[in-house]
Amino acid sequence: MGLLQFGAAGPFRPDTSSYFSTCRRAGHEAPVTVALQQALDQADRVIDEAVREALFGTAPLSITKSPPGAGKTFLVECAGAVAVGAPSMRVVVVTPGVSQLYDIARRFIEYQLPRLQLAHATHRVLPADLVGQINAFNGWDTALNLGPGIVLTNAHLLASHLHRLGPGSFDLMIVDEAYQLSASDFLPIAHLATRVLMVGDPGQLEPVSSADTTNLEAGEHKIHWSAPAYILDRFPNTPVHGLPVTRRLLPDTAALVQASFYPDLPFESVVDRGDRTLRFGVPGLERGIDDALDAIAEGQSLVAITLPGAPPPHEEADREVARVMARLADRILTRQAEWVGRGILAEEDIGCIDPHVIAGGAISDELRQRGRGGIRVDTVERWQGLQLPIAIVRHPLSRVGTPTAFDLQAGRWCVSLSRHQIGCIVVGRESVTGVVDEYVHGCDTVAAGARDSTWAGFEAHRTIWNALLAMGRVYRI
Repeated sequence: MGLLQFGAAGPFRPDTSSYFSTCRRAGHEAPVTVALQQALDQADRVIDEAVREALFGTAPLSITKSPPGAGKTFLVECAGAVAVGAPSMRVVVVTPGVSQLYDIARRFIEYQLPRLQLAHATHRVLPADLVGQINAFNGWDTALNLGPGIVLTNAHLLASHLHRLGPGSFDLMIVDEAYQLSASDFLPIAHLATRVLMVGDPGQLEPVSSADTTNLEAGEHKIHWSAPAYILDRFPNTPVHGLPVTRRLLPDTAALVQASFYPDLPFESVVDRGDRTLRFGVPGLERGIDDALDAIAEGQSLVAITLPGAPPPHEEADREVARVMARLADRILTRQAEWVGRGILAEEDIGCIDPHVIAGGAISDELRQRGRGGIRVDTVERWQGLQLPIAIVRHPLSRVGTPTAFDLQAGRWCVSLSRHQIGCIVVGRESVTGVVDEYVHGCDTVAAGARDSTWAGFEAHRTIWNALLAMGRVYRI
């Protein structure tokens, strides 16, 4: 692997404090308590060390793991700004896909950089809000990467222009959302930079593969794994930093999510509960639905609602569950929900998450019938990387038959339960409890010696559901 052949950086250590402080001013919010400030200070120290490791450490590659809402994009910004401003590096920021590319571009245009360029495919059109804000190129161009500055692009475009790019074309490669990029997509471009920083969330959805990768699991080179997972499997001494906080999730959700999905990445919430208070202008009337909403107003940021019985057989969408999810969204708005200090919630502040397109379509139909067509309904993949005040989630185990590997995938469940800033309501049938209690896992689902991600996903489901039951957070209709 070409990365291991690169020499270590020299002893040069410029004073980067001014750059770090600029990034911090962009990332910090309102004044917080002493305890929260200590946690924030520790998070800043981790960011400082991660950037210094990436730019000046003895290892050519380093990895920073991030929980949901920890500010990993903020870290990418800091690393890019420092690399350009202090050691005058040629930086390339690589994203798995084009949507992430445009998102990171919107962040970098706020910085005063000597050069900021974007390269995307020849058929792409720059989003309207970026037109005139950034120098964009369709494909690779000789005007790109001249002198200190940043090129924003995606892995596939770099791979398609390897014949025009040689080893060491860049001084630093920052891979954003690295756990969404497969090793098979990263390895062909790894030699383009002398130093690499990978930043990503290990709890998110794994890279999508169109081939059957079952037998690869027991192989020596698991190129279907995410790039960071592959690197750590092959080179376990790679420097790793873990961001220790979430700035999105409230403490109760953070504790459940960390225990269920991030056993190797300890983190805590630095959210002040006083900044995430929900208040209703109209009292609740409906059993179950309003009970769950009132619980959120009382500080329970993760709750569930169950309907009697099991999902209807031979149906791809449970219309009753869809109706309850739409009713929940409608009640939030009808009861004049207010994010205290921010204002009354609107349709764009509520989102519905369903693992399946057809089931999500049923939710959309129910919302339109209530005149709430502005509420977004989408699959987990589409919600990844986003956040909003209220999330309404269909439980993936609220289904007919034995759960599949798709239903049990830990990353899909983790993303669903970590989009919300104030409250998440999980909706499903009462049969979910039976599915969790009676699940029998097949021992022949993976190759000998391979990791069993399906079992890991089931354990996460069991942990979350049993915790909600034990805390009295499952409200029945």
